[in-house]
Amino acid sequence: MTRQYGIIGHPLAHSLSPLVHNWGFSRFGIDGHYEACDTPPEALSAFMARFRQIPMAGLSVTIPHKTAVMAYADAVTDLGLEVGAVNTLYWRGNVLWAENTDVEGFCRPLVEAGLSVGAALVLGCGGAARAVVVGLKRLGASRIAVTGRTREKAEALAGAFDLEVVDWEARADYPAQLCVNATPMGMLGRLEALSPYPSERLGPGQAVYDLVYNPRLTRFAAEAGHAGATVVSGLDMFVYQAVEQFRLWTGRVLPAEELRPLLMQALYGEALARG
Repeated sequence: MTRQYGIIGHPLAHSLSPLVHNWGFSRFGIDGHYEACDTPPEALSAFMARFRQIPMAGLSVTIPHKTAVMAYADAVTDLGLEVGAVNTLYWRGNVLWAENTDVEGFCRPLVEAGLSVGAALVLGCGGAARAVVVGLKRLGASRIAVTGRTREKAEALAGAFDLEVVDWEARADYPAQLCVNATPMGMLGRLEALSPYPSERLGPGQAVYDLVYNPRLTRFAAEAGHAGATVVSGLDMFVYQAVEQFRLWTGRVLPAEELRPLLMQALYGEALARG
């Protein structure tokens, strides 16, 4: 019998998760099917009731449900509790667990690039920023500061994780060796022309990590590369959080070196994927 998986969030029109996981099922010969289930907040309770009735074998969770869905799990991992948000539901026996694989997704590219974190500045204070902060702490960052255009939100995040707070207007004055963009600035569409950081303050010896991966090269990443900074792509975070989800569900490890070009082709076109 085909095992059912899916992703919930709202909106979900452009989710790449079905491509990733259905490819994984095919690659390993697993009888599974994964689909996008657009679920507005008011429909979450009814969906989770159906999730258990079917029952579905696993679930990815994205905005706006990463915190609310925790109440529908039987247990939440220590990491999920630490972050205060989860993105994966999986079964162990008859127990439905909630986990956060975004932290692993964030950390893995930095480890593979051999980058020492040092002092880090997190640009943005939403849900993605929480996973970033926990990841930076796990990597042993010497200092972590958060900044956002709304001071109150930055202070709330800083208070939850014992961070420094930097005024948005003074963000370039913070001595960051790593700057992480956890805002939607640079995202394909109406935000594409924006960057969260002044280009004139970027340079060699810095690293930037842009969680936005569409377009392939955001303004922030392009300006950082031009200035001689090391650039880490948010696509790698997406790849590794999905690899960890698939492992939790199936015990199999998706090969990132095969998955990455598949996603690049879907996002940017075949010519760029080959390049």
